Amino acid sequence: MMLKKVNWVLAIFMIATIGCTSVSNTSANRKPVPLNLKLFEMVAPVISEQKLYLLTKLQKKTFLDFYNQQINEGYLPHEAIRYFLENKLSSFTYYGKTYTASAAMMNNSGNCMSLAILTTAFSRLVGVEIDYRKMHSLPIYEKHGNVILSSSHVQSLLYDPSFVPENNFIYLGRPAIVIDYFPQEGNISSKVVKKNQFLAMYYVNKAAEFYIENNLDSAFAYASEAYHIDSESASAMNLLALLHKKRGDDANAERLYLAAIDSSDSNISVLDNYVVLLNGQERFEKAKEMKQRIESFYDPNPYHWLEKAQLARRQNEHSSAVRFYRKVIKLAPYVKQAYLELHEVYLIQGKKLQAIAILQQSLPWLHEPKQKRKYKKQLYQLSAI
Repeated sequence: MMLKKVNWVLAIFMIATIGCTSVSNTSANRKPVPLNLKLFEMVAPVISEQKLYLLTKLQKKTFLDFYNQQINEGYLPHEAIRYFLENKLSSFTYYGKTYTASAAMMNNSGNCMSLAILTTAFSRLVGVEIDYRKMHSLPIYEKHGNVILSSSHVQSLLYDPSFVPENNFIYLGRPAIVIDYFPQEGNISSKVVKKNQFLAMYYVNKAAEFYIENNLDSAFAYASEAYHIDSESASAMNLLALLHKKRGDDANAERLYLAAIDSSDSNISVLDNYVVLLNGQERFEKAKEMKQRIESFYDPNPYHWLEKAQLARRQNEHSSAVRFYRKVIKLAPYVKQAYLELHEVYLIQGKKLQAIAILQQSLPWLHEPKQKRKYKKQLYQLSAI
């Protein structure tokens, strides 16, 4: 079981995922880009960290009654939190909203960020140490006008408080229970997310929701709070750039894009959005240069490249789609979807032999009998023509 789902990602025509990977200290001394505060009205203050994890008295009692019963039965604290989530929130359903802990428990729903926030509230209540881990997973898309939201996924790690490391042993990690909305094949673990990064992710998520609602002032308030908390957050800079551009300040938008590209949290979606800005200014040579940079950009998340391949395919840019699908396969040969979609692009291009070859290449990575039969059937049909 255990709940897993996705946290919002922000996009423009194509979108940048909300950053959650660990940030190195190499850019720690970089000055944040000044924001143009004159463009936005002051709105109600953003929700505080304290209120984010606040539970009602009844919610605390409900949890603590169950928790104490589990402890009395001999379970460890982190196990008791897990069993509460499994037993009391077994019908917790994915819904694309980022809730506070109290709202998530009351609604019995929320995205993966909401679940992680609720898990954090429980862990703080009983003193269980918690961390967060970004997962590379198949993107989920939602289109709102000219904005595409793609989702990325985060897990919570509840550490075993009874663990005592022995001398003369090297440990790769501490024992922990993973709280995951719905684990699935193909998910790839990334680095542990620092506490400030996780908190910044919440504010980015809320900012993205306000942006979709065209509530730009509230979106700015939450995005700037995220940037204040984590000045390396490419997602926060990406959204702030979109907001400045929307209010006519292309100069500051460009500064934010460049800072995001230069950050340790950068990804190819930020570069894509910068290309959109450059094309809008008819700076085609610079846009071409950035497109070439994308080709050689190192993004370890194969699903970012899959997303880019799918976008290129939708835009009938088949040569680009082929290159990006091949990047996916090189990075993560077990991402089976890339083989099937690449073979379809080859067929569109009239490259039957390449289509057959790529399907054959996928067979060692197919473990589910039904899926393997599907690919073999397609291979047989292609070979018989």
